Order: sequence, then C-alpha cells, then structure tokens
Amino acid sequence: MIRRATYRDIDGISLIGHELHDNFDHLFDLSYLLNNEYSRIYIYEEEGKILGFIHVDSHFEIMDLVNIVVLKEYQHRGIGKSLLKFVVENETYDKIMLEVRETNTNAIKLYEMFDFKEIYRRKKYYGDCDAIIMERMK
Repeated sequence: MIRRATYRDIDGISLIGHELHDNFDHLFDLSYLLNNEYSRIYIYEEEGKILGFIHVDSHFEIMDLVNIVVLKEYQHRGIGKSLLKFVVENETYDKIMLEVRETNTNAIKLYEMFDFKEIYRRKKYYGDCDAIIMERMK
C-alpha cells in the first residue's frame, strides 16, 4: 500500500534513509518535511512495515524528485516503480526534475520507463562520475 507519510513514520523512513546516506537524519529534517506544504513523502508499506519511500518537492509547476529509496532486501520487486508511478499519476506538475549518478543504471532505466529524458550532465559532480539531470514533462 502507498500512502502519504505521517510523523509516526519518521523512524521507518529514517531507517531506510540510512541505506541511502549515513548522515540521512542530518541532511533531511523529516519533521520539517512532513509539515512543509511544498514537500511530500509517500511510503510503500506491507503488513505495517515501511519498505520504501519517495520524497518530492513542488515549486509551482516544477516538481523535484529528491529521493526514492527501497530497503536493500526488497529491491528489484517493483516497489520503486510503484512509488514513482504513484507520484506521476497522482501529483500535479508540468514537469518533474531529478538528478541521478551516471553509474546508477537501474534507477536510470526506471526513470526512462516513465519517459524521463536526460537534459544535462554535471561533469565529475560526484568526484568519480557525472550527475545526470533528467526531466519528465506532463
């Protein structure tokens, strides 16, 4: 089931976020994001356990896909795809923007399935590789 996150989901989101980045709690103030009118976090939950989440920020007609993360042991089961599909079909936007590491081929393939197109590269943004900027028009 996919639903909008609430304050009681903070620990579960944080646990998954640490798979993305060791300093996840310092980089993302979940209490603030859950109370911010421009930010939305949706979780994918099964039997009361949060398996993944997607975080988007909307600024007028442009939506930024900030994070999409799934617990490692549940990856490659369509959870990320379900979360992205939910946002694409249920949010209001003219375009969605995102940044992805060029070596994250699984994520790039997922984004391309949803008609995201590469529009720019930030050379050596991650030190060892480029950041790819992608967008999807409504």
